[in-house]
Amino acid sequence: MKQRVQTGFAVCLGLALGWVLGAAPAAAVDCNARWLGETEAAICQDAQLARTEEQVVRRVASLARRLSFGQYLGLRYWHALWGDERSRCSLERSCLTVSYRAQIRFLDRLQQCLDTSQQRRGCFRSTLNVEREALRR
Repeated sequence: MKQRVQTGFAVCLGLALGWVLGAAPAAAVDCNARWLGETEAAICQDAQLARTEEQVVRRVASLARRLSFGQYLGLRYWHALWGDERSRCSLERSCLTVSYRAQIRFLDRLQQCLDTSQQRRGCFRSTLNVEREALRR
């Protein structure tokens, strides 16, 4: 009986981890949503910003599939911080553009870490920490 419980627990844990890892790290702005904030409305009204949002979300999802669970959680946390930072732009298109450029540069550095670094974990951690500190300022 004890073996069956342990096996069942392991299966449930595996399914839960599979679900979490398979989940997209973020969703693009839903322009059909009933209640949009100012920033989301500004993004939806500008075709270029909406395309950039979609590209960023796809890149984050693509990178998330290549990360360990801890790195994945770090990326999710960073992406949430970036979303808060983006919200501070309100209706300012230039601020949103600068914010997206900074995020794309970060994703480029992260991609480079994953593609070329022998010390992938350390590179990922330092890239996230540098970007997290930049967001706090």
